[in-house]
Amino acid sequence: MASDPRYRAAVRIDLDLVCANPDELLSGTDDASRMSASSLTAEDALLSLIRVSVAPGSEGLVEIESTSTSIVDSEWEGTSGSIPDGSSDTARVARAGARLAGIDWALDELFDGSSGDELASELRQRTVIKGLVWNASVMVVDCLFDDVRQLTDAPEDRSAWRETHVISQLPPQYATNYDRAFAQKFLAATIEVTSRLSASPVYPPTVAHELALKLVLDEAERSAERLSGELPEGWRGHLDTVLFQDLDVESLFADQDATTKRDAAAATPPLDFASWFIPYAHAPAPAPYASDDIKEPVRR
Repeated sequence: MASDPRYRAAVRIDLDLVCANPDELLSGTDDASRMSASSLTAEDALLSLIRVSVAPGSEGLVEIESTSTSIVDSEWEGTSGSIPDGSSDTARVARAGARLAGIDWALDELFDGSSGDELASELRQRTVIKGLVWNASVMVVDCLFDDVRQLTDAPEDRSAWRETHVISQLPPQYATNYDRAFAQKFLAATIEVTSRLSASPVYPPTVAHELALKLVLDEAERSAERLSGELPEGWRGHLDTVLFQDLDVESLFADQDATTKRDAAAATPPLDFASWFIPYAHAPAPAPYASDDIKEPVRR
């Protein structure tokens, strides 16, 4: 005998919840749940409190076969911008990502616009990537201020760059040029790059700006390795593809001799140190402090 036909449906339910502080969420979770999780976070506790059920009396009409819940986005209100103790590191990063709208366009091709549970996961991953870039921007700029102070305190020490946080990550073959004046110009370029990430999409206008963006993304990638949860494979490579016109600056990190340095100076556009702050042809004008007076004449 053929079985009775059954109607099957996938239903999406969007909930906006107002929750207690993370510590209260954790303390309100039963002991069994806390014991079964090696590192229970406030987000885990919140999801454990949510149940989906049919209306009383409808059990014979509708049967829920499976459910899946995930937090798409979250925001703490009334905390002066800080996130209370008890939140997971991933939640903290996602909270920062909600403030970085300037690279949404760059992430569109990375996600295929899934639906249902996959869509919720993609939205979460997108926000985490933006948070990684936001936090890396803040960290790199903050460390550059320290680098400027350190190089100012040691004007005669030609090896002082080795003890810096950010400047020491630049191509070492040009290290003799890494003094206080350079660090200040590179700081200005980095601030400009990071401010444009939070506004409108613009390609970096000089070699120095491209190097600054590379260091920000390097820091974001290192931070991603310390987070729980998975991000889309190749997310860093995708950002490199869409945020840079090309990746010629990568060649500056390879070992160079006199010949390759001459080749860098003769490249189009030139990549030698004297050209780092010269704006590319047809590029938007960079901040005056991070720009040399002349304009690179070759079409890029």
